[in-house]
Amino acid sequence: MKLKQVLFLLFLIVGCNYNPNNSTYKAPEVKWTTKDEHPSIENCDEYENEIDRINCFNSKLINLIYSNINLGDILVSKKLNDTVFLSLLVDEQGKLSLLSIHNKKSIINEIPNIELIIKNSLNNIPSLYPATKTNFGIPVSAKFQLPLILKSN
Repeated sequence: MKLKQVLFLLFLIVGCNYNPNNSTYKAPEVKWTTKDEHPSIENCDEYENEIDRINCFNSKLINLIYSNINLGDILVSKKLNDTVFLSLLVDEQGKLSLLSIHNKKSIINEIPNIELIIKNSLNNIPSLYPATKTNFGIPVSAKFQLPLILKSN
């Protein structure tokens, strides 16, 4: 009985000194395969062809952003006809968030709060279907870019 107590005490002491941050284990990098499913939106997952589903997702998402963006009260000093690229993330729960905006230097002079306007428009977009790793069957986050054309009258 004493031997069991000594062994238990020894395992307890050794176990308490273990620090997982000092571990050299690296999680394997999961690569995207052609069988994995990209994020989707209602009605776009009905397409059989993956390219058609992606095109449907991109066009519906851009249309939702345009319908939610409010540029009506903004006055610009010169005519705008420019494209910005939105880096977006759809997380495991299907929530859409803005990571960054590329090519915004010319726009920011005319619309200084363009990033806030776009973030607010994304908040009004309903939840999306997240990307899926089909070999694991689990939802995963996915990053992608969309072009957003901004024009003024």
